[in-house]
Amino acid sequence: MEIYGADISGIEGQLIRFKAVREENKHGATLLGLAQKVVREGYVRAVKAIESLGGEWDVVNNQGYTIDLHPAETPKSSSGLDLPIAIMLLQACILQDDERLRILISKLKDKLDKILHKPTEDKRKEQILNEIEKLVKQRENILKYKQRIKENKGKYLLIGTLDIIDGMVESPERGIFGMISATKNNFNVIVPEDAEIQASVISKSKKNCNFYKVNNLQEVWNILLNISPPRKVKYSEAKAVKKKINRYVPNLKSIEGVSKAKYAMTIALAGGHNILLVGPPGQGKTMLSMAAVELLPKMGTKEVFELNKIFSAKGELKGNEVVVSRPFQEANNNITEAALFGGGRPLVPGLISLAHRGILYFDEINQCKGHIIENLRIPLNDKIYKISRVQETIEYPCNFILAAAMNPCHCGWYNHYSCPECKSIFFGQDNRCETHPTTKLLSKCTCTFRTIEQYKNKMSKPLLDRIDLKVFVSSFDINKLYTFDYATTTVRRKIQKARETQQQRYKSRSSIICNGDVPDKSQMEGVDESIIKYLTEISRKLNIDTKRTEVKSLLVARTIADIELSNRIKKEHLDKAIDLMGIKNHYFCDL
Repeated sequence: MEIYGADISGIEGQLIRFKAVREENKHGATLLGLAQKVVREGYVRAVKAIESLGGEWDVVNNQGYTIDLHPAETPKSSSGLDLPIAIMLLQACILQDDERLRILISKLKDKLDKILHKPTEDKRKEQILNEIEKLVKQRENILKYKQRIKENKGKYLLIGTLDIIDGMVESPERGIFGMISATKNNFNVIVPEDAEIQASVISKSKKNCNFYKVNNLQEVWNILLNISPPRKVKYSEAKAVKKKINRYVPNLKSIEGVSKAKYAMTIALAGGHNILLVGPPGQGKTMLSMAAVELLPKMGTKEVFELNKIFSAKGELKGNEVVVSRPFQEANNNITEAALFGGGRPLVPGLISLAHRGILYFDEINQCKGHIIENLRIPLNDKIYKISRVQETIEYPCNFILAAAMNPCHCGWYNHYSCPECKSIFFGQDNRCETHPTTKLLSKCTCTFRTIEQYKNKMSKPLLDRIDLKVFVSSFDINKLYTFDYATTTVRRKIQKARETQQQRYKSRSSIICNGDVPDKSQMEGVDESIIKYLTEISRKLNIDTKRTEVKSLLVARTIADIELSNRIKKEHLDKAIDLMGIKNHYFCDL
């Protein structure tokens, strides 16, 4: 019988092989293999839980043990190792206690022989007989257990934190999903009953493993000794608790106006492009971003696994909770670096990882501390964030769509004008009030040119290059170029169809799911020569000075073609892409 536990490294589980021996003339335990404080305390929890079994196991606390946790070089820091520690103590006690008990029984019999014919020692004789009877029974049980352990050739992955009062088995605080996922072929996995749903989800992809649920230490011991049949995990809708990670999600139709922003968000979601929403307060930037999460396609099995590992590593999954919907995570300008990217002790993933396969909404992004938003360049590029420590380097996945929002200036009303007669508001200075066509419109913005420049230039050019789409969000924009009056279900179908087209296109490249994931010029293959020539002309005319922008414009154009069910990129698609990327807009050009 081979006993394994599991710890968490990043979001992935790591198998730990356990071996133990009993030490003569020693008390307590020595845990080898960089066992951290919580694991060393696990020995105490294990001993107390074993005492709850009663009977012959009261001797465990009076002996010494050495327990080896392999691999020796990696730190172990999960309370989920309590259960394998307890089983190793029981096994070591059984495999090496037979001879000790035989000697004790023999000594007691010798004592009994000496006082057997002394009438005054009747009470003492009764005590010795009771003690012999207890030890004989204990030895018989140990011999029986010893035989059953030798007959058991299975490999067991045991995960659970032990209660010191009654030996109940519970899930560790963090990482149970990753720990269970670490199992290998032909393993028998034993998990706490409150992790049954998570184990049943994982069991669907681990066909060669057996997954069992347990309530307490006694039940685990009975399974290992084949005393009672194990209880298999089973997915139950009644037991499953779907983790609620999104707030109220509005329907697109409930957001009035802002047709261009709605269209831009559709393109962003269809192609996995990052988007910057700029506009006055109360124009729907947050509402549109919240609605966007419901527009994304349902997650596949691989995505569900990744997301549950992340939330479990963070300690966000309690009991039988599982994540089944795409996440919407919200950050603001007060967020700390550790909260956004991950860190702390113990290491836990940050908000960018909790937004994996979903949307990270960053409100007032330009008001955040400069070094924090500049660090976003790494995860936006690599889709992975690395945290390096002296002993280890942890990688957290963070493939999210960034929906950033900001006001255009301090007062928020840049490029908005009002009629002094009727107080009507207009977007852009070329408009005229229909009621008072001869009246000159007045600017609503109270900021000076210098303060506007200082306000908007807090984001660096390299960071902005990684945000593909940049649009103004204003309910006063009456631009007729973009009309958008679709409900959430209609847009979701369009996005789903576009994503399916992209999955077929990139099926030979496992790291690419959608257009926004393409890191190079490879997507230019197959594009009409006339489109490449047209892009070159636009680049020269608009002073596009980076190859990244050229590549991104083609990627956005391809996404527009996918949404419009076109097999090839057309000039009108490229024109729309240039417009949605803000390349022609003076505000974004000067950023």
